[in-house]
Amino acid sequence: MDAPVAPTSGTEVLDALVDGVHIGDNLVVLADADEVLDLLLARYRAAAEGHAPLVLVTVREAWRGPVPAGVEVLDWSAVLTGQPAQLPHALPADASLEDALADVRAADDRVGSGAVFAFDRLSAVQDAWSDEAALELFLATCPRLYRRRSLALWPLELGAHRPSFLRRLTEVTQVVVEATRSEDADAAFVLTVRKADGRSADVVGRSRTARVVDGDLVGVGEVMSTRQRLGSMIREQRLASGLSQAEVARRVGITPSALSQVERGVRGPGGDTLVRLWEVLGVPFGPAEAEADGYRISRRSGREQRQLQPGLVGEQLLQGRGAGELWSLLVGPGARGDHGPFDVKVAESVTVVRGVLDLQLGGRTETLHEGDALFTDRTPVRGWSNPGTSATELVWVLHGHRG
Repeated sequence: MDAPVAPTSGTEVLDALVDGVHIGDNLVVLADADEVLDLLLARYRAAAEGHAPLVLVTVREAWRGPVPAGVEVLDWSAVLTGQPAQLPHALPADASLEDALADVRAADDRVGSGAVFAFDRLSAVQDAWSDEAALELFLATCPRLYRRRSLALWPLELGAHRPSFLRRLTEVTQVVVEATRSEDADAAFVLTVRKADGRSADVVGRSRTARVVDGDLVGVGEVMSTRQRLGSMIREQRLASGLSQAEVARRVGITPSALSQVERGVRGPGGDTLVRLWEVLGVPFGPAEAEADGYRISRRSGREQRQLQPGLVGEQLLQGRGAGELWSLLVGPGARGDHGPFDVKVAESVTVVRGVLDLQLGGRTETLHEGDALFTDRTPVRGWSNPGTSATELVWVLHGHRG
């Protein structure tokens, strides 16, 4: 095996976008096209072969041909296809997720720290077993490989997973990059960094357009930060409105120099300035117009998760007149609380989307399983707990305004 090399995704444009790949990184790549996932996987594998112990997990199709020296192949394809695999130690068609987890642990023990893993792909694990199984595989394996200072690539099909699934992956992993098809005729994809632990704050939100050239992704144009993308949007909207920088700056109440810096991405506008810019440029801002039409939309991009209690994370999905409050809650395994998630005197309903939940009401403990729902308008929730070993996902509704 050749001398070790610096950790890499195998694709220069991706390495540069995330400020370099770090030892121990779990790289999650979300893409809306198989083409880019296959390309990134091939580049990643080629960069590792001969330089580090390499473990390839194949699920979509059986491994064909000899296994290269220094490479371990974990073939789980029979679970998905129902066809026996050629490798002698491949998982059989009736293998369980626990068999797959044991397969990964055994391979990790054999190759030791500093190895390179590739899971092709997590979306296929979901197809073979279930989305809960795919999530459990990731939650069990990602921290283990991080502690072992190994590198891992996790390709995912963007449209194949629930938002809660992707949100949980993002919480645990170190790097998330999204690759989507570009509308630019000169580029194939837009790469955007969604998470980058251990890097400077300005790495998150970076984007780069790229095209496929000779089996690699080659950058097109410059890397753009979040500020630059916002500045470009403001400039395009101003030009479309036929307004000069001086005129827009006068109406907003800032100097032309300050507006120029915003449009060039040198500085970001403050909240008040951004609202005034959208008003001056005629860009709809806020939910008022939608509510006037008799409905309301809460966009995911405008929400954030909150730690409600230890082991209990919540995200408010909707709040409004007549709707009360609609929440998505995630309860950690073994977590418990001695009072309800919300201090309210209104009717509440709880639906278990995934997992199991114990609720204390009126001196009794009610156990809710996946698909169960509970409504209470007189008996307050006095406590909650997750007796399971996996996280529990809930939808919690407050039918009215808090007192």
